[in-house]
Amino acid sequence: MRNFTGLEYIKIAIANGFGLDKLTWDARINWIDTEYQESMVEALPSSDIHKVRKAVKALEDAKNGVPTGFIMGLDSCASGIQILSVLIGCRTTAANVNLTNTGKREDIYQKVTDTMDSLCGKEITRNMIKKPVMTSCYGSKAQPESVFGKGTPELQAFHETLAREIPGALEVMDDLLSCWDRDAYNYSWTLPDGHVASVDVTELVDKRIEIDELNHTSFTYRMEINKPSTNGIPIIANVTQSVDGYIVREMIRRAHKQGFVLLTVHDDFMASPNNMNKVRANYIDIMCEIADSNLLENIISELLGTKVKVTKRSNNLSKYIRESEYALS
Repeated sequence: MRNFTGLEYIKIAIANGFGLDKLTWDARINWIDTEYQESMVEALPSSDIHKVRKAVKALEDAKNGVPTGFIMGLDSCASGIQILSVLIGCRTTAANVNLTNTGKREDIYQKVTDTMDSLCGKEITRNMIKKPVMTSCYGSKAQPESVFGKGTPELQAFHETLAREIPGALEVMDDLLSCWDRDAYNYSWTLPDGHVASVDVTELVDKRIEIDELNHTSFTYRMEINKPSTNGIPIIANVTQSVDGYIVREMIRRAHKQGFVLLTVHDDFMASPNNMNKVRANYIDIMCEIADSNLLENIISELLGTKVKVTKRSNNLSKYIRESEYALS
């Protein structure tokens, strides 16, 4: 992992604010040095302009040696897919979400777009792809069907593409789905820091209510109750998000021990530019630890109530994660 100065990280933050986060580090810094003009800021959408203004002011202060309280954020690249890849040790999946170094800044959504184009021979855009890919990795079938249609060649090409580009993620989802018990009321499992995730199984039930005092007027009341379900898909999202929560807790703990403040919004990790090398290194360390662990095996064993053996796709993924550049980008 390359280290950068606080000044360089501020430049990266500005470039990210202009939507250039898919470029390499050098390309982002070079864009600020050679192409960026302050007048460009006013053309940004209102949702981005204030953040970029703060970064621009921080850059000016840093160049003049003025202390700044500016904080910036770097996002994990498709965090759900990253988590699934380290749980099963899949180098193919990890490479496509920047957990290993391919020599460039990967974009899994563009990768799926390009592969689908070649398979189905129709123009597919990144905007069409992003939501189906994100939701599919939490078990959704409805979202891809809503975009590509049910039983269409495009939907088949979509699933073939996922099998090619993120095979490890699909394997973990299948493994977790096989743990679903149609008679279960609750599932629980333990994360590496001792936190126990406990999730009740719920179903929506409609109840017809009749009010005698209003001439027997009736209405339907829908409520969520704890009862067994035939739908096992939520277990995929629940396990993935529980590991995501563990990563956030661990990132905050390590930052605290290292003497700096880390703020998080889901998989967006925010700190002073002077601490971003530590933030990136901590994230890589945690993902390496998960890749080297038997976390998936332990979770599945708890879900099934019996010890099982999970064979990973590789046992040395952490070696390659150590060389990653854009795990956070």
